[in-house]
Amino acid sequence: MEFNKSKCYVMSFGRMRHPVNFPYKLNGDAITRTDSMKDLGVTFDRKLTFHDHTTSTAKESFRRLGFVLRNCRDFHNPHVIKLVFGALVRSKLESSACVWNPFEKQYVLALEKVQKAFLRYLYKHLYGFYPYLYPTKFLLGCLNFNSLEVRRSCDQMTVVIKILRGIIDDPDLHNEILKLFVPDNYCRGRKHRLLAVPPSRTIAHSKSPIPRTLAAINALLNSNAGIDMFADEWKTIMVECLNFCEKDA
Repeated sequence: MEFNKSKCYVMSFGRMRHPVNFPYKLNGDAITRTDSMKDLGVTFDRKLTFHDHTTSTAKESFRRLGFVLRNCRDFHNPHVIKLVFGALVRSKLESSACVWNPFEKQYVLALEKVQKAFLRYLYKHLYGFYPYLYPTKFLLGCLNFNSLEVRRSCDQMTVVIKILRGIIDDPDLHNEILKLFVPDNYCRGRKHRLLAVPPSRTIAHSKSPIPRTLAAINALLNSNAGIDMFADEWKTIMVECLNFCEKDA
């Protein structure tokens, strides 16, 4: 199989200010170098911040939301409106979110604005007036929604637990995640975290998917000693993860 040079790109990952860019060639021709590339619907940048992906996802979701609001004006059943929003808009906001889940507030709020606009539209549709002064948390509780940040955090935790339980068959990730914490000095009665969280020298690494999720699972297990993520029913695990993420939000 021959590669099409016009569809091939080179991208070097790292946070160095002055990276060494080696000129890769294909059949004697230099391959175009880029700082961002989309793969399986996710835009990867050189520093793996996913800022470009988050921004483009928010813009595309706003366009989809406008389409939904224009075409749902004559709908009378709120359940149908929620289904359309979930299928066309929220699916875009949460696609592969366990990989690119942002931790910076400005990007978290940029995504939340999309659902916030829908919640205000739905509240007006149900109660006949626009909730100008109502806070977002009131609308979330009134309309039985969770914030997108809570849903993303819960999704990250459930994906990791699925890998640990063997529901997702990925040996490489399983070996990377399943590293039990062994204390140097055992003290009877003291609680120790179950999973070893990789040490981090930067905030960016500590907030990357694996360390961030392992720390959250340890916090969940410490908050509720009765949870057994390897033996409990999956429905119970889902409920406990969601409750923990709601309290932690």
